[in-house]
Amino acid sequence: MKITTTLAAIVGTLAVLAPLSAASQPAVERDSLAAYDAAAADIEARDSAKCGVASRKHHQKQAKKSSKQKSKAQLKQEQEQARITSLAAKKKKKTQQQQVRYRYTTRSSTSSTRRATSTSTKPTSTPASTKAITSASTSAPATSTGTSGGTGTGTLSTFAQTMIDMHNADRAKHSAAALTWDTTLATAAAQWAANCKFAHTPNNPYGQNIAAGTGTSFGAKESCTLWYDEVSQYDYNNPGYSAATGHFTQMVWVGTKKLGCAIQQCTAQQLGFSGFSGNAEFVVCNYDPYGNVQGQFKANVLPN
Repeated sequence: MKITTTLAAIVGTLAVLAPLSAASQPAVERDSLAAYDAAAADIEARDSAKCGVASRKHHQKQAKKSSKQKSKAQLKQEQEQARITSLAAKKKKKTQQQQVRYRYTTRSSTSSTRRATSTSTKPTSTPASTKAITSASTSAPATSTGTSGGTGTGTLSTFAQTMIDMHNADRAKHSAAALTWDTTLATAAAQWAANCKFAHTPNNPYGQNIAAGTGTSFGAKESCTLWYDEVSQYDYNNPGYSAATGHFTQMVWVGTKKLGCAIQQCTAQQLGFSGFSGNAEFVVCNYDPYGNVQGQFKANVLPN
């Protein structure tokens, strides 16, 4: 009570003296300062109370929460960027590691010997079926993956079944009768594939498509897809041989009745894939009677 009275007196004195003094402004400043100090003392006292502690804890908690949320968002962004970078690297690696080659035979209408051979190389992707896999360092014969003998479907390996199914599905699109699997053709294909030489069988009495792809995922499905995709380049208005469509025309050739294929694992270098150090799959298919006979394309390669 005594302190309160003293303060009131001091303030009152300043208030009375202010109009009489030439230094009224400093008095106002001191008055303002006194009011500020009192307010500051009051704020300091409240801050030391329990509510002040709660207030500080609340703000500290909010700051930590905000920092944590920011860290989570940043971490998520970094993880997403890492995922994108990883996918891009895998895609690039896959493109670099996969490559295919393929060839086919074209016949003249008067000779059973091979008239022309075309070679092409392009990147692709490819799955596989059951394969006749041998050591890449030897020339052991490939398995024909056919039946125990003769023709027909019988009990075929996955590779052989995929080959016959895909050929017949594509032939049906062009009004060509289904092929039957022939073990004689398949055995001949296996014997040639075992050489791991990317070329056609010399003096082959059959029509022949060959393909090769790096990696162990290349097989029947990929070979057939690769060959049949040439359909987009075939000109039915100008039927005939083309280096860009020879695989397709042999596949759907109406006059062909039997099919036999084999697959062999070789080294990439053996099959002509420069720059690749791994293995590659070599696919060989024989057709009887052979197709791609010059002068007979219109009757044997029908529109889809």
